[in-house]
Order: sequence, then C-alpha cells, then structure tokens
Amino acid sequence: MLSPFYQTILRKHLSESQYLTLELLLLLIQSHHTVRLSTLASVFPQPIKKESRKRNLQRFLVLPQLSIKLLWFPLIKYWIRQIETGKNLNHQQRRKFKRLRRKKRGFWVIAIDRTKWRGRNMFVAVLIWGQHALPLCYEEIGHDGNSNLAQQKRLLRQALSLFKNYPVLVLGDREFHSPKLGQWLDSRGVKFCLRQKKNLHFKTLESTEYEVLSKQGFKPGKSKFYRDILCNKTEGIGHFNLAAYWKRKYRNKAPKDPWYILTNLSNFDLTLKMYRSRWGIEQMFKDTKTSGYNLEDTKVNDIRFRSLFLLVMIAYTFTTIYGQELQSLGISTYAGRVKEVTDKTPRTSDFRFGLYGYAWIFSMDLWADFVLPLLALKSHKRLYFQRGFNALSLMRQAI
Repeated sequence: MLSPFYQTILRKHLSESQYLTLELLLLLIQSHHTVRLSTLASVFPQPIKKESRKRNLQRFLVLPQLSIKLLWFPLIKYWIRQIETGKNLNHQQRRKFKRLRRKKRGFWVIAIDRTKWRGRNMFVAVLIWGQHALPLCYEEIGHDGNSNLAQQKRLLRQALSLFKNYPVLVLGDREFHSPKLGQWLDSRGVKFCLRQKKNLHFKTLESTEYEVLSKQGFKPGKSKFYRDILCNKTEGIGHFNLAAYWKRKYRNKAPKDPWYILTNLSNFDLTLKMYRSRWGIEQMFKDTKTSGYNLEDTKVNDIRFRSLFLLVMIAYTFTTIYGQELQSLGISTYAGRVKEVTDKTPRTSDFRFGLYGYAWIFSMDLWADFVLPLLALKSHKRLYFQRGFNALSLMRQAI
C-alpha cells in the first residue's frame, strides 16, 4: 500500500511488527470506513480471541512513536519537496500537480479552523489542495470555546515550518479575526486572508476618524476594496487591505452576512478567490466525522485518540491523492459517479473516489471465486468486462 520512501520513514521509528500492524490498520480503516476500536479488533487478521486482539491494538495505540512530528511531518516534507522539484514524478504527474497548485496562484494555502470530535475541542491546520484539504497538524484546546492568539501562533509555527522557502497564504474565518494575527503573519512574510466581524474599527488614509464596518451600508450585490487601512482604534495595526463583498440576491435569496476579509494581498478578485478555497477544510471535517471514517464513533482515551487521529490523517491524505490519481487516469467511472454536464458540483469527491476505489479492489479480490463464474455466464459482455479488468489493473498500480 505504501511507497518505498514512506516505508523507510515509518520503519525508521517502528519495529517490523509495529510497522505491519500500522499498515494493517490503515488497510482496515480504508476497507471498513471506521476507526472504532471494537470494530477494528473484530476484523483484525490475527488468530487470537477478539478481546486479545483488542488489547493488542490498545497497547499499540499508546506507543510514543505514534507522533505527528516523528511519522507525519517527514512524510509531508518529502511530499512537498517532491511536488516542488518534480523529483521521481513523470511528465504527466508534474503537469497535474503544477495545474492544481496554480489554481491558488502559486501559493501553498493553509487554512485554520476549530471543530469538535467526540467532545474534544480541536484546533486544526490543513493544506488546501484542489477542492479538498489535507491535514497538517492540530492542537487540542483544553477548554470549550474559541482559541486564543497564543494558541493560534503556536499551531501556525508548526504548519509554516513545513513550507520553508515557499510562498504561503493563510486563511481563517471569523474566529481568527484578530488584526494582531495578521500583523504577526505579515512580519513573517506570509500572505493572509482573515474574515472579520462587522464590529471591526478601521481607518483609511483619507479618513481622520475610525469607522465601523457595520455602518458602511453594504447591501446584497455590493462590494468594495479598501486599501492601506489601519485597524483597532488604540493600536493602529496596519497597513492592510480590506475586501467587502456581499453576494447578490438570487431568487430572492442572499447570504445573511457579507464577507469582510482583512488581507495583505493587493487584488480584490484574488482575495475572494483565495478565501473561497477555504471550503476544503469543511469538506475534510465532514469526511472524517460522518462521510468517511466516522471518527466520532470511537470511544478511547486521549492518548489513543491522538494515535487514531494520526492514522486518519495518513489514510485521508493517501485516499484523497489516490482519488485524484484515478481521475487523471480516466478510470474514476469505475469507482463512483462522475459529474454530468448539468451538474454544478461534482457528484463524488476525490476522497470518495479513492475510498470506493479501495473498496472495489478489495471486493474483486475477496469474492473472485464467485465473480469469475458469474462473468462466464455473460459472454456477450466480454468486451466491457475486459475494459473493467484493465481499469482494475490501473487502480492497483496507482496504489
């Protein structure tokens, strides 16, 4: 399942039995779409009693080697370096990765957000990739409610350390509205787009007094780009730009609130385009919670939860990239429903393509003794079956 370099990194920190257990768990997570420990123990391929299998997995999940810094960061750094330099990629792969990255105007785009998994308040940083987001790192907040500026800086330091010498842009919703965060990112040479609340006080170069966003009289269909503004009355943080945009009404419906986006980008259209890509992190939360691995179904302690979340990060990233590879090979129709001409959005995401691709390969291998006699009874469809076997062969090669 894993490429030789990934195996080298993992085997560097894990014993052979630990590595094989990790790879089996990744395969089971992909096949059964869950990280619930009791379910994984029920299907874990080891000839011992179920309770013994469960205890075996419990001992494995408390290993100190199952750390993001030890196992995940080296993989991400290698992957980023491979894409940037094109090393070990063929011409088609280089073109595909370049095209995807150019959709974000040459920036590596990091989005930050907060969510809850099984009552745990999690602050997460992800990499926006196409229409999806790939997890980078996270921090568990020890209280309910929003994160503070110190926690935001601490998590972003970890995420930004993975992209040294590369242009980076950070996206954040209204929880991360602090102009101080924007000032900190700007001082590090990082571009940002942070959505603001309507009570932001700002002042343009032409103004002598600070104004409030809520009193600017914006209506649906209106937009404006303020340049060189100062934020916060007492501190005068800036100079930044502010994009105000309220989507127009369509069939008498419009968004409840406009977008107020504080940024150090110089272009209004680019600011909106970048901020729209933030939706990828919401898709990732949905995939890990309910539409993919059902992370909220698991009942484990904090240490085992961190280990399971590491497995989810690895599995989700590989599955999403695998789904993109199936589409580039032109065989995604064998894994899921493709977008029709009349569809505004894809019927199946890259992640689901990858998940269904794994499931189809597993089913074809598991039930081969039943499948082959069935195909023999339908000789008039031999040509279609041959095409399907060719697609199945390409799917196996892409893993």
